[in-house]
Amino acid sequence: MKRREVIKGLGLSLGALLVAPSAMSLLQSCTSDKPTWVPGLFSEDQARLLDKLADIILPKSEDSPSATEVNVPEFIDKYVAEVFEVEERDLFVKGYSNFGNIVMKNVNAEVLADIESTDIEPALGSILRKSKEEDEAIMKTFYEAIDNEAEIPEDVLNYVTMNGVRDLCIFAYTNSEKVGEEVMAYVPVPGKQEGCIDISETDGKAYSL
Repeated sequence: MKRREVIKGLGLSLGALLVAPSAMSLLQSCTSDKPTWVPGLFSEDQARLLDKLADIILPKSEDSPSATEVNVPEFIDKYVAEVFEVEERDLFVKGYSNFGNIVMKNVNAEVLADIESTDIEPALGSILRKSKEEDEAIMKTFYEAIDNEAEIPEDVLNYVTMNGVRDLCIFAYTNSEKVGEEVMAYVPVPGKQEGCIDISETDGKAYSL
């Protein structure tokens, strides 16, 4: 099997997630009511960092729950652990660990447990705030390294990993039962198919799957 086929998860898109049965089944299994979930892949400190990170990407608002309230971090931990191939899982964990180290270095923290949510945002923005042209160049470098069996540059791995975290957050959040039924436009028993509906009819909300 070619290396690019093995490392398919790191470059995944929301479209790829939507058609992955494994993603939906894992999402349905993340129904813990515990204040904190028990990670299977990440360390406890990395898991708590992921809690804060997910709530920065998808914070609680007056009309919608936060990412942690619908078990988004738990899904990411399970998805990477159970769906990714070994090499791509190792690369994902490496990129995520790099991110934690960057945040700690920025605020002179010695351990991840000392990091606050406000410490995370600058590092996240610095990594992900890229133009379309920059994104294309980074992904080209990423796939060239894969095809040539070369080491992936650290800044490239960090971008691809954190972009993957963001995509996984969005997927898990928008496909969770709570958000689907209480935040998005939801029809328990769908009627006829209508291909073009003005968003004013749903108060600007996308339909839940």
